[in-house]
Amino acid sequence: MNKICNDYIDLIQKNYKGYVDTLIIYGSNIYNVSSSDLDVCLIVNKNGARIKKRLISETINFHKLNKLKVDEEIPFDNKLIYTWNEITYTLNNNPFYQNEKYEIKDIEKTKEFLSSKEMKQRLLLNILTTDHVTIGKSVDKYEKKAFSLIVNTLIKYYNLNNPSYLEILDCMYKNKYTGSEGEMYLGYKRNHQQKEDFLIKKIKEVIK
Repeated sequence: MNKICNDYIDLIQKNYKGYVDTLIIYGSNIYNVSSSDLDVCLIVNKNGARIKKRLISETINFHKLNKLKVDEEIPFDNKLIYTWNEITYTLNNNPFYQNEKYEIKDIEKTKEFLSSKEMKQRLLLNILTTDHVTIGKSVDKYEKKAFSLIVNTLIKYYNLNNPSYLEILDCMYKNKYTGSEGEMYLGYKRNHQQKEDFLIKKIKEVIK
């Protein structure tokens, strides 16, 4: 990881020990390269409006102090903090399975959708299934369940019969029905070989 990541970890561990159980850093920063912003997720052990507001404020200030882009397209209160209950709920209630059918809708770049519960759940699944660094309490069991959920959703949604890992990988990158990709779809991007190697390894573990 780069210095930006380590500085943020120090900030959280110093000021929020006992509230933040797990810190997950994902995106380009974990490969020790520069990035326009810091992709981070905090898993907390209880809900609390006041401390949540403080965490968001400190994270935004951290971005500004380090001359990072403050990307609020998805609001910080919808992407920065998750409780263990929210994780469990998402994994037990697949957001891509509604009304007895599988559907992966394109992302809508509207304030309403980007602030929605569905968007928060979809982002969580992406965080748990992309290459990342975890500091604190392990999320291994949640990562395995999340990857199984994504792979099995793709198999059902695209009616794949005994698919290869490459077929599934292609379906992670692009919606075969609509043509949407990346942040307009499931969030996986073909922009780093190490990221792709990670996805391939995890897909193989599910379909072995």
